[in-house]
Amino acid sequence: MAVCPTGAVYISGSYRVHSGFWKNDHLFENGLTFPDPAGKGDSEPAPAEITELTETEKIIYTRRSIRLYQKKQVPAELIRRIIEAGRFAPSAGNNQPWKFIVIQNKELIDEINARCKKALKVHTRLTLPQAWWHKKVPGDKDARFSWWQKALLPLLVKWRPGDTDQRVRGGVNAATSDPDYHIFFHAPTVILQLADRRAIGGVDYDSGICAQNMVLAAHALGLGTCYVGLIDGLKLHAKFRKEVLGVTDPFEIVMALTLGYPQGDINTLVRRERARIAWFS
Repeated sequence: MAVCPTGAVYISGSYRVHSGFWKNDHLFENGLTFPDPAGKGDSEPAPAEITELTETEKIIYTRRSIRLYQKKQVPAELIRRIIEAGRFAPSAGNNQPWKFIVIQNKELIDEINARCKKALKVHTRLTLPQAWWHKKVPGDKDARFSWWQKALLPLLVKWRPGDTDQRVRGGVNAATSDPDYHIFFHAPTVILQLADRRAIGGVDYDSGICAQNMVLAAHALGLGTCYVGLIDGLKLHAKFRKEVLGVTDPFEIVMALTLGYPQGDINTLVRRERARIAWFS
């Protein structure tokens, strides 16, 4: 839609689940809207509102996840500027738990991709019927779980609900079942973000703030990024992490960012769900 709206595939509506563990149709109101900084409730952004925004707001509203990259490599000086933006993110107790690995070697990126996909097949085998494991060969749409999957899946849902959401299960299967799928989208640069697992209050908040600083800085520099959570597949490759990437205790890989020059311009405004706000004055 952003690159070429004429004749593009368009998905209408939003993801809604009407019953069961993931029921969410009661959690949203008013559907999707464009940025509405003035809180007027308009369905379309007024041109005057957009032009009056600060440069920071414009960067936030126009940032998109990029999955199509040019082959052109990102200069080292721009990468340093992006990491520097992450370095100056706030952190609990100012403990600054981050560390970074910049990978521009195509063969190494491809090897990490292959290792992650191999490890993530375990996820697919546990959470999807066997007929769906090979997406390039469409499986029986009426396939059912085996008896042991029926026993295991409810436990996984309670233990790791975010990892067993239907969208995650389908997304992981799309990556692992297609030999041509590249989890880093053939980006010329991949930045691995590491964190000291002993960080104050845990690493999640600090790591997320740091990464978002980097993403916004990259967008401001005309570069594209995409968060890649499938890097979790490297958790099953301890020797590779240590001997090849140099990841040693107390650090752990928490996120991967693809980085490169986008193919085309998709810096357009998109609709998002309205914020859920409880306001006490």
